Amino acid sequence: MKHIQVAENQEEAVCVIHSFLKKGFTSKDIYLLAYDKEWAQNLTEATHTKKYRMAEQGMFETAVNKLLSREDELLSKMASLGLSNQEANRYKEEMKQGNIVVIGAQSQSIPY
Repeated sequence: MKHIQVAENQEEAVCVIHSFLKKGFTSKDIYLLAYDKEWAQNLTEATHTKKYRMAEQGMFETAVNKLLSREDELLSKMASLGLSNQEANRYKEEMKQGNIVVIGAQSQSIPY
């Protein structure tokens, strides 16, 4: 199961996280993505959501992402979470506008 919602700021992201938790997701099933990498990491820590790790993407993709632009890295991460190219491009544009993309992906759909 996968749910995606766009938040305009941290407070709205927290509300989205709470709604995902009510739908049966755990904090380990929720990913926050933002265009600014440092802000995304700080937000993830502040909200106790899942840190995007090598396990979600694979060692090769993680190594390749270090060579890619931030946009390509985000597209790759969203693809590994099950988003289509069209969806990923749409949400990348949302992030470029300063929004936060909150993705709830049940653990069984993500290979660990």
